[in-house]
Amino acid sequence: MSWLSKLFKQKKVELKASLVILGASGAGKTTLVRYLETGEPVMKDPRITLGIDIRQNPITISGWSLSAIDVGGQELYRESLWSLGVSQADAVIYVIDGTVRPTSDNVAFEVSKFSFDYMLSIVDIKTPLLILINKQDLVDMKPITTQESIELYDITDLVGRSFNILPTSVKFGDGVETAVFWLVNKIKENK
Repeated sequence: MSWLSKLFKQKKVELKASLVILGASGAGKTTLVRYLETGEPVMKDPRITLGIDIRQNPITISGWSLSAIDVGGQELYRESLWSLGVSQADAVIYVIDGTVRPTSDNVAFEVSKFSFDYMLSIVDIKTPLLILINKQDLVDMKPITTQESIELYDITDLVGRSFNILPTSVKFGDGVETAVFWLVNKIKENK
């Protein structure tokens, strides 16, 4: 039983849903999955996902059995596997590396923004979308705020979508509980 199922105080799993977790390479997707599976801080950085990682053990939350599909953020996988993962998902979690800022020579931000725009083009407007501004624990790097991310990623243009944007530190789980509550409720509304 996962730590989140204990939190929600329900043992019987009645419904199933599939989550796909997307984002640019190094944003924290695999760290998020590991945190959801264990409820423990992820002190050792996981290896970068190459391709697609369909987790063997579902995450049990509030009567739901959620299978997680973690898709690599590199260009090759973005072009070949993201749409496959999205087509099978009941909800999408998009992880943004909050320490990546736009500068005149910052290719990482351009890749992050392009990846975000591409994700929006392949995710159905009816699919719940949770956007996590990750790495808020790295205060020395001055991660972007929710408001900054809304402006930088043109998130105000998501009219008609069911989405939420939250600051997180998936490594330590900060903000993850709030995010999961929102996501489970949106999946329930769509079922």
